[in-house]
Amino acid sequence: MTATQSSATPFHFGIALKSTGYHPASTKNEAQRQQIFEPNSWAELTRSAQRAGAVYVTYEDSFEYQDLGQFDASLLAAWVAPRTQNIGLIPTITVTHTEPFHVQKNIATLDHISSGWAGWQVAVSDSAAATELLGRGRTDLDIKSLYTEAIDVVDVSRRLWDSWEDDAEIRDVATGRFIDRNKLHYVDFVGPRFSIKGPTITPRSPQGQPVVAFAGRDQAVLDAAVHTGDVLFVPVHNLDDAQALLTQIRELETQLGRAGAPLLVHADLPVLVTETEAAGQHRWEELNGINPAWLNADQLRGSGAATSIATLVAGLKSLGFNGVRLQPADNAVDVAAVETLLAPRLRDAEVLTQPAPQGSTLRGALGLERPNSRYTNASTVEHETQGATV
Repeated sequence: MTATQSSATPFHFGIALKSTGYHPASTKNEAQRQQIFEPNSWAELTRSAQRAGAVYVTYEDSFEYQDLGQFDASLLAAWVAPRTQNIGLIPTITVTHTEPFHVQKNIATLDHISSGWAGWQVAVSDSAAATELLGRGRTDLDIKSLYTEAIDVVDVSRRLWDSWEDDAEIRDVATGRFIDRNKLHYVDFVGPRFSIKGPTITPRSPQGQPVVAFAGRDQAVLDAAVHTGDVLFVPVHNLDDAQALLTQIRELETQLGRAGAPLLVHADLPVLVTETEAAGQHRWEELNGINPAWLNADQLRGSGAATSIATLVAGLKSLGFNGVRLQPADNAVDVAAVETLLAPRLRDAEVLTQPAPQGSTLRGALGLERPNSRYTNASTVEHETQGATV
């Protein structure tokens, strides 16, 4: 497989939302800090991303202690869902200390609430403090082991999402039958850390399989994403590094025998968006004067005039990436700047794929097919051998 982007390959952008933004100086005033716990502010940020043409937003979360605190990402996404439309909502859920059955149920529920725009960013926790916080007492906290476990969690979640066939619900008032029991299936998953019989308690969701995303570039992350992910968010150092990393991922797909659609790879791009380079330099100096943590970071960033950032995004597209996930320096400033300054330039330059039509889903918007339940043929056989519906 090559890492060259064809004109037919979809290219989208999303926006990552966490705390007050990705620059540590974004916490500089009390009003911005208070917005972390104002649900309406998250809804408005998401609507701004929606107006900009973002295909998704991600909500960051972790078990690690946060100085400012945080909402639970999956519950926040469920609150935002009825207040938005046609934009993917991808909360982070850490699987290391979370029961797989509950994880998949949360995401399937979000898919129903959002009418098919749910995703899940899979994360692990290698923090001993988090283990103690949750009373788990785990010692197997090396990254490779944790992502091996994450693969199992995604695997069983996908099986559970399929455990109700699409037409399992009868809802026949006259006969009092709600489901066709032949179309509910045991998943019978047995792994080293957990076993689950199934089926789930949530009917199959609009997407069938909500979008599963991973983030990072450690080998364990790449392996997990290639094994079982739909989307991978990766930080890159520069364009040469971006090209080499994308080539590595495509080669890994071949080595690991990935089946189905290629992994969608989106470059993580921190952005500080202004109208002019001079204004960008001023904001850059102002933020780094408060907290210089960004000064020596080696991640590729888009900082300055929207026109130059649009050129950078176009360069990532030309390398073969399927999209970018923009990480706003300051949510209160840069999400709106993406909407009013950057997104129009990306559209004018024809960098972005046309928006999904009304009634689409996140899978559809990303160019992914809606899969049938893996158990559909099994129920057909059962019907033929057992006869009538119960």
